[in-house]
Formats: sequence, structure tokens, C-alpha cells
Amino acid sequence: MARLPYVERDQAPPPVQRVYDALQKATGRVLNIFRLMAHHPVSLPPFLEWYPTLREGPLDLGLRQLAYVRASQVNRCGY
Repeated sequence: MARLPYVERDQAPPPVQRVYDALQKATGRVLNIFRLMAHHPVSLPPFLEWYPTLREGPLDLGLRQLAYVRASQVNRCGY
């Protein structure tokens, strides 16, 4: 569970609303990580440029998920 509230589209500034709209159009949803990052709108576009490297790297889905879970455990946060 997030410690900060998610930023809903209607609460977001116009640049973030455009990002939400693009994500919705491209993927059919806006992931919670992006709704949290909207608290700091300047960080959202650079993160979105970098984010595909997590998904398009050489690791298969199972190993990637294992890395996410392990990083979550090490940092004592829920995943």
C-alpha cells in the first residue's frame, strides 16, 4: 500500500494529465507507480523514458519479477 495518495487525473496539473492520457491510450491503464510519481511532475517524463529498459532488458519475465520482489524485501517495502 502506498504511503502517499495516488494522484488522480482530475487532481493532476495539465502536463501530468497529458502523460496519463498517453499512458491510457498506449497501455489501457495508468500504473500506480506513475500516479505516485505525479507528486513530482518533473520526474515523470525522464522516468518514462528510462522505464522501458526495465521491461526490455535481457531478463525473462520470471527473473525480472524475482528481482523486483527481492529488491522490495531488501528495502522493506511491499510489492
